[in-house]
Amino acid sequence: MQKQEHQSLGYQFTHEQENTFLFRTSNRILYEVRFKPSGYIFANDPALEPFVFEISIVVIDNPTGNRPPGDPLVPPTIHSIFRVFFEQHERSVVYICDTSDKRGQARQRKFSSWLTLYGGRTYVQFNDSLLDDSGEVYFVSLISKSTNPFRQRLIRAFHELITVNQREK
Repeated sequence: MQKQEHQSLGYQFTHEQENTFLFRTSNRILYEVRFKPSGYIFANDPALEPFVFEISIVVIDNPTGNRPPGDPLVPPTIHSIFRVFFEQHERSVVYICDTSDKRGQARQRKFSSWLTLYGGRTYVQFNDSLLDDSGEVYFVSLISKSTNPFRQRLIRAFHELITVNQREK
């Protein structure tokens, strides 16, 4: 796919590859937003495989050397990236919050508030948590367009994933 530039309510961003977007903030911090195909998450319903992606939002260049400050233009930029990504197909995204710094729950709350504020009724979101074998808790969200024809199947698959994980622990 050819690199495309997009204007949003926030920062201008580029659509680098099929599932990768970049934007730079006024503080010169470069973010990558990537949607990784992740159909394996719902292994019990293989027909959902082409519709499931995991999102990662990563700082890939930070010339300040400091923790990125709060920036009111980042949320609308990420929402605009979501809009472009979801326009391509009926898709769902599973958001697994990074917990390496023990701020996973705060990230989930922040991301949820962004989605509510900028997405309105366009998207539906379901939040929960998963426990890994070492006892680490991962906060996860299922996000789908409210018009997604697979929405009910996705919700059932997400609920099953959480339920099976909790029974195994």
